[in-house]
Amino acid sequence: MIRPSLWILAWIASVVQYATAVPTWPSSIDELEDIMFLNTGYRSRGFAVAVTPCSFSAQGNGRIAAAEWIRTAFHDMATGSVFTGIGGLDASLVFETNGGENIGAAFNTTLTTFAPFLSSRASMADIIAMGVYTAVRSCGGPVVPVRTGRIDATAAGPEGVPLPQNPTGTFINQFARVGFNTTEMIAVTACGHTLGGVHAADFPQIVAAGTVANDFQHFDSTTIFDEKVASEFVSGTTTNPLVVGPSVGNGRNSDGRVFAADGNVTIKAMANPSTFASTCRTVLQKLIDVVPSGTALTDSITPYEVKPYAVQLTLLDGGATISFTGDIRVRTTVRPASQIANVQLVYKDRSGGTSCGSCIINTSYKGAAAGFDDSFTVRSFKKTTSVF
Repeated sequence: MIRPSLWILAWIASVVQYATAVPTWPSSIDELEDIMFLNTGYRSRGFAVAVTPCSFSAQGNGRIAAAEWIRTAFHDMATGSVFTGIGGLDASLVFETNGGENIGAAFNTTLTTFAPFLSSRASMADIIAMGVYTAVRSCGGPVVPVRTGRIDATAAGPEGVPLPQNPTGTFINQFARVGFNTTEMIAVTACGHTLGGVHAADFPQIVAAGTVANDFQHFDSTTIFDEKVASEFVSGTTTNPLVVGPSVGNGRNSDGRVFAADGNVTIKAMANPSTFASTCRTVLQKLIDVVPSGTALTDSITPYEVKPYAVQLTLLDGGATISFTGDIRVRTTVRPASQIANVQLVYKDRSGGTSCGSCIINTSYKGAAAGFDDSFTVRSFKKTTSVF
């Protein structure tokens, strides 16, 4: 016999010796933690499907969704100001896609892809930030830490997205407005332009129609997150349309001018693969952490070691029987599933005693799930007993 008043639940796996500092459930991060870490398998959220593989786009050839997700975050953030505390990554882009600073279909496509994940537990601004992590990781780039707590704007923000035709001094001032010095300006431009390219339909003064496949000129020679945008610039072999080609003659060679803003010091350093990856991790996190003043961001999301789902306590048979059900997800990244003999729920009465007898509910295997870097096993439980 188990009385409802006696339930004080402790989520204890048989492998507690592996436990480290992890999130405490429930938490405000729970929804976004699922979106971040459950790409495939049982209870997967499927957020990464739209950018997997890295070169994929549901819109077909000539589009790369991963590049568009990063570009969406930058355009949303770029009109903010660390001096006034207004703007930053706040999803104001939702109201700005018809503006002259946000040319092309990429932004509407990205926001439409993100829309099903929007909820009271996941703001659009947080989802845009999560998009940077997901796109970069899907393309083999570094893990960009994601904090949550962004609040969505309710109207368009100010103008101020850097445009290809801007003078170098204007670029420096625009990036300073969002808290980036010249070195960081160069770095975040290179990190953003390691993926994707320029569409002739959107920027005919940069890429002439009919000159490249699908009228889409890539920034570098690969379609993964790597240092080629920097190393090819340094070696003089780049085909980046914002460095060479028609853009030079009409002053729209913005990457060439930005990369050279400190005498090529930063871009030369980023030609090294490990330097490129570590630098991008830092500046891309800084990009998504530019938020309106007063926004309280959480710590970076880390995966739970043990996380419950769909926990339900139900009265049956006119209140004569009680049913307790749910799932338990256990992280198996460093603790192989083969080493988990069992997962149990252990409970005590309100006085901390064990008058309930064995006080244990066993679980059964339900399925496995995985993200870019983590794996999980999920077990379910069901306990039905008389209330009286």
